[in-house]
Amino acid sequence: MTDRGNEHPRARKEGLLIERLPDEVLVYDLDRKKAHCLNCSAALIWNHCDGNTSVQEIRRILEQQAQGKVHDDVVWLGLEQLYEARLIETMDVRPGVKGRFSRRELVKRIGVAVSLPLVASILAPTASAALSCEGRECALGCGPCICRGHRCRSN
Repeated sequence: MTDRGNEHPRARKEGLLIERLPDEVLVYDLDRKKAHCLNCSAALIWNHCDGNTSVQEIRRILEQQAQGKVHDDVVWLGLEQLYEARLIETMDVRPGVKGRFSRRELVKRIGVAVSLPLVASILAPTASAALSCEGRECALGCGPCICRGHRCRSN
């Protein structure tokens, strides 16, 4: 645990493919074969996890973006989600708080003045599973495909 205000989270840089979209950031983890979608708030937090910017500074940046007050817990929620997704390397313990809290608990405590950070993750299929159509409906509508990895016999 570090002193309050001295937390400096660091984002992972290696083994990630990153696609920045207008309202979100898509991150594909090459090592874990997982895709993550970060909403605006989570992306802003992650983009400032450079190992030099403190949690308090990230909160102030988020306040500027939201044009309103942002509670520290909003940043900590985002950091916890990013850490669980293994998108940040370092994660300090939130000072003075035991355990974790959910988005629902945060909304009850402070209301919503800013979009809460959200990191949605999915496990990407292997290349062979993505190419196989076994068990799926044929794209031409002729019933279940039985191709076992090659072109549907109705093509």
